[in-house]
Amino acid sequence: MFKLRQKLFLTLFALLSIGLITPTLLTNRYIDREVREEIANTLLSHGKAFSLFLSNNNKLSMIQAASYYSDATGLRITLINKDGKVLGESGLSANEVSLMDNHLDRPEIQQSNNKKFGIATRYSSTLKKDYIYVALNIDLEPITYIRVSQTMDFANTLIAHRQAYQYRIIFLISLILIAFTFLLDRWVTSPIRKISKVAQKIKSGDWSSRSEVKGSDEIADLAISVNEMAETLGTDISKIISMSEVRSEFLINVTHELKTPIASISGYLETLLDGALEDKEVNKTFLKRSLKNIKRLEVLVTDLVDISRIETGELIMNMSQVDILTLIEEMVSDANSTKKNSKIDIKINNNLNEKVFVNADPDRIHQVFNNLLSNAIRYTDEGQIAISIEKNDNKVYLSVSDTGVGIETESIERIFERFYRTDNARSRAKNGTGLGLSIVNHIIKAHGSTVKVESRLGEGTEFSFELEVYSKD
Repeated sequence: MFKLRQKLFLTLFALLSIGLITPTLLTNRYIDREVREEIANTLLSHGKAFSLFLSNNNKLSMIQAASYYSDATGLRITLINKDGKVLGESGLSANEVSLMDNHLDRPEIQQSNNKKFGIATRYSSTLKKDYIYVALNIDLEPITYIRVSQTMDFANTLIAHRQAYQYRIIFLISLILIAFTFLLDRWVTSPIRKISKVAQKIKSGDWSSRSEVKGSDEIADLAISVNEMAETLGTDISKIISMSEVRSEFLINVTHELKTPIASISGYLETLLDGALEDKEVNKTFLKRSLKNIKRLEVLVTDLVDISRIETGELIMNMSQVDILTLIEEMVSDANSTKKNSKIDIKINNNLNEKVFVNADPDRIHQVFNNLLSNAIRYTDEGQIAISIEKNDNKVYLSVSDTGVGIETESIERIFERFYRTDNARSRAKNGTGLGLSIVNHIIKAHGSTVKVESRLGEGTEFSFELEVYSKD
């Protein structure tokens, strides 16, 4: 097997050979095409210039004008009518012009009928030389076509000059490559060996190992990439460990949340089976408590399913036109009619002068307001709960505020975490699952917005977010 140094020398030898042979094969074609295009563009410019000269000249005939312009530029000017007949050509007599073939089938003439100009290169049977032709389609009776041409002698000279220049460049590059070959081992192999050692350490699990290769070349970029890979892998592994811990915590929380109502239901049923069925009052009480816990389980399972579908991407937002004010009015009406605490006043602060439609999933936005309202009612003993609506340009700003117990400052950053409660005992006593705010956060993020929280302990809490105004576009 070849070592790195040997591979480098062999590679550079191959590159040197290619650098001498390949450009020689490719440049001729490229230069030839480039020169032809340059000359064609120059002829096109001259054709346009002659057209202006002809249209603005009243003293010279068209044949005289062509000869005058030809003498001044050294170009061949041919004037052709719509039928392809040559009306005149610079440098030729009227008798010579009359002997010229019809030019309607010439490639440059045919092209000019489609795009106002045409370009062709061929041998001239009249002048016995290779020419580049550019024809312009004009509307200047009796002339329909102006053709400007130039012998390929100039083009061939220019091509030869540029090829010689290219050969000198290729030769210079070859010399540089030869010199560079002797320096490459020092410049390349040493830092690569350092990077290789770091890579081996990373492979062994040493994520803290870093390459110290400095510079701004590709090898330094490779060293940076290796370092970034180590950083990324270390971070990813940490995330995996963290996710594993989160998953374990989630399972523990789910187990705990399910275990409590199940244990209560189990205890009530066992008590009933042990003889309490005979006592109607106890029977009724225990069945009500069991039903309450079953409903709690139902809510919990529903929340678990929702948050699982949201986080896995299974729950897709079905965006549509939503009358946000009507939706809120219905929810507030339902909340006021079903609330058990008469000391709470639920109202709407509407700053809109007209109905506003937002781009949202109506079912999920309904779920958001339901969770926020339920949360506000749950933690407000007395006072006011308000839903505020404001519009600014293409955004609708919405908020749900209460005068409840508030949230501790240190807890605000965590309230959107699954199963997080600022006061577990109080939350559970008030039938909270610890998932409602997390669901709200996920749904609003899916709508391209963010839930903001402002709260003061003992004074109340406000949740706010924004939605885009619906647009048919």
